[in-house]
Order: sequence, then C-alpha cells, then structure tokens
Amino acid sequence: MRTVAASTSSRAAALLSVTAFVACADSASVDDDPLPLIELAASAIEVLGTSESLAVVRDLEVLPDGSVWVLNSQEPYFMGFGADGESLGAHGSPGGGPDEFPMPSAFVAGGWEGEAWVLDLLHHALIRISRPDADSEEFSLASTSVPRGSVRSGMSMLDASVRTARLGREIVVPHSTATMAGGVLQFRFGLLGADLIAVDPETGGTRTLVALGDVLEDPSGDFSASEGGFPLWYRLWASCGENLVRVYDRVTNQLRGFDGAGTEVNPIDLPPVPFTEVSPRQFAGAVFALRQAEVTGDVAARLTREDSLRLLNQMADMVQGAPHELASYLPRYVDFRCDENGTIWLQPLDLDTGGLSGGPLWLRIEADGAARDARLPERFDALRFTASRIWGVSRDEFDRPSVASIPLPAR
Repeated sequence: MRTVAASTSSRAAALLSVTAFVACADSASVDDDPLPLIELAASAIEVLGTSESLAVVRDLEVLPDGSVWVLNSQEPYFMGFGADGESLGAHGSPGGGPDEFPMPSAFVAGGWEGEAWVLDLLHHALIRISRPDADSEEFSLASTSVPRGSVRSGMSMLDASVRTARLGREIVVPHSTATMAGGVLQFRFGLLGADLIAVDPETGGTRTLVALGDVLEDPSGDFSASEGGFPLWYRLWASCGENLVRVYDRVTNQLRGFDGAGTEVNPIDLPPVPFTEVSPRQFAGAVFALRQAEVTGDVAARLTREDSLRLLNQMADMVQGAPHELASYLPRYVDFRCDENGTIWLQPLDLDTGGLSGGPLWLRIEADGAARDARLPERFDALRFTASRIWGVSRDEFDRPSVASIPLPAR
C-alpha cells in the first residue's frame, strides 16, 4: 500500500496550441511502480431496483434510511427506491409549474435534513424531491451575492451538471461572474476560477468559503488558443467531511483542502499524472462528441458506425501538436468524490474509452494517506461512495440501467 504525503509542490507549466478535436490506443504511463489494486468483481454487484422509465441516470443520492433517489435524463426526472428495493415513486417533468423542473442539474451531495434536494438552474433554487406526496419545499439561492445565472461549474463542456454539497449546516455552491464578453477562452478560465460559496438554508445567508481564482495558480500558463481550440480541464471539488472541502489543483497535481472557515489545510500530493503523451487519434477520440455536435448540430445525434469512423479519421488528420502538448490540453481526472469519512475517490480520464470520460479504474486515497487503485466492473457507473459501498448504475448487455451498489472489502 502506498501512502500519499501532504506537502507543497512547484508550479508545472503546460499548455499547447492545437487546431482541433477524439479516443483509442496508446498513452504513455508515467508510473512504473503501480499502486496496489482493489479488484471488484461483477458478481459482487447488488441490484436495488430498476424501471422501464429509467434512461440515463445523471446523478444519484443515498439517504440515511438507505433509500436511493436518482436524477433521470428524461421525465419522470426523479425515481426513488427504498432500502429493500420497493418503489418510492416517480415524479418531475419539464416546465415551470408545480412539480415541474426546467433545468434540474444535480443533487446536493450529502443531502439536507435526511432528504434528497436537487439544484434547478432556472429556478435558481434547491428543491426537495424525496417526498413526492408532500407539499413542495425549496429555498432560493437568489441574493445580492449569488444573483440568478451565477451558479456555474467548471465541469464538462458537454454536461450541464453543477455540483453542490452539504458542509456541516451549510450548502456549498460554485459561483462565477464569468461572461462571454471576453470570448469563450476567458469564459472557460472564469468558470475554473469560480468561488465556492457557503449558503445557510435556514437563514438564507451566504459567505465566500474560498475564492478559487485567488488561491489556485492560473493553469493557463503560456496557453494561446488556436483556431477552435481551448482547454478542456474540469474544476473538480468535493465536500470531504463536516468541515473540509477539497479541490483538485492541476498546476501542482494536488488536492488542496480548505476548512469551514476557508483556511487552507495541508494539501495531498497525488501520484504522477495518469498520462503525459496523447496521440492525435486519442485526442480526436477524447473530443469526438464536441466535433460531432458541431457537424450535426446535436450532441445526442447518432452517426452510423461508418460515418463516425470517417469523422474520427478526419479529425485525427487535422490535429496538430506534439504528444505532450495534446496531453496537457485534456483533463487528467474527470470525477472526484469523497465518502462521509473523508476517503477520496478520483477517476482518471480513460483514453481507451473515448470521450472526456473515465473507465473502470479509480484512485482511492484513505484519510490516513494510503493510496490504492480500484477497478470497478465493466458497465458499472459509480455516482456515490460511502464507507462500505459504491453506489451507481449497472447496465446489462442491452444497456438497460439498474440502480445498484458494490460492497467494499473490509480494510
């Protein structure tokens, strides 16, 4: 078992100039001494429940009573399953009326008052969804500090999800004043430097927990955008206990920590970055969906296998830049979660999977610094981690989803 130390690091400059746009084959690994591996078998998956209405599960929340609620990609937006798998109801449709949600984004990680709450971006409010038969309850985020439209994240360019999380008796939301006035590139950098704002649901009061643009070094370095090109990094953060938020720092390759007062605590040095070189074809595969949306006008559109391959080859031929430049253009990690005990889970970008997404491998760092790799079963998408289980969605050979979990081995 390897221990990851807490320390400070020097700045690493890194960026590139590229022309365009997808994933497969070889990447250069930088770690010749692999971490100990936790292998989780598909036979260990325990299915809680499913529904014919379940499409793509965008988020999932596990409540203290063992029930699970999911955010679906189509109506009904919300489906609940009891601890024994019984249906707790399904509700939520698009629109602006009662029990209608114009833009549901993601659940509040950690919940509130033992219930599941969703952030709806157009309502600019957090809305309770785990009592479908009760009167609607919500609290608005609108204030002079957090005006409408300012709750934004630095997550995927293809994903409208905005992370929020409970921190003690407050809820943390990302806040950005970035606009398109300075162009797409400056807007993107503005999202990466969003403040983390703590909101008190009981009083409506807000405070700046940490201004990320002030405490994190600018990762852009000497980056100069080429035609159509801009960095695809994510701003990854998570609440890692009752009084700690951690943020991934791309420049230092660390997880920086801030307590409930915004005071910085010791950072965690991460293992060497997952890859240092990316081939033109891998790069084309990573950003294929962006280019497909540009070509078809719809990111959800399905191209034939032949058309996809043709577009992929065209993109790979267009890509310019040395392998190390292409690598620094892409995110290193695409997801970051913590359990209630502060155990950290980081998902590296998987160049073999395609798209700006991860594969079955996660990096797990325990509160004492012990680091391991964990390989989840294929076709299992992790969305929440607890001390004893990984919760997510298991997809069968026909791609039909079910809400499921995998028990973690005893330490």
